[in-house]
Amino acid sequence: MKLTITDDAMAYMKKRLAGANAYLLTANDGSNNFSEGAGGACTVGDAFQVVGVSKAPSDYDVKLENNQDADVLTSKNDMTFFGPGLKLDFKNNFLQLKDDSEIIDGQVTTNNQVDK
Repeated sequence: MKLTITDDAMAYMKKRLAGANAYLLTANDGSNNFSEGAGGACTVGDAFQVVGVSKAPSDYDVKLENNQDADVLTSKNDMTFFGPGLKLDFKNNFLQLKDDSEIIDGQVTTNNQVDK
């Protein structure tokens, strides 16, 4: 799958996730080890995050081709929420994840796990 990352979004990610060798695009709904929110049934497919890591865990094995030449990965589980035209943008001081059909999450969070 192809992911378009705007220049503003990439600059924000590099600033907030300093030192990351890879970025994980994943849910923030309590369904994985990186979820910081409480999560639950009402947030499934609604809350996402970009996690900066030194090395991607083995269950994040789906590489998202992108225009920024960044190492962006996701899991097979997370792929179910993404459609054609996937785009990560920076609007109103937040990362925004959308695809051709809708805004998936207008307030994508960041989570720096480098050296943790």
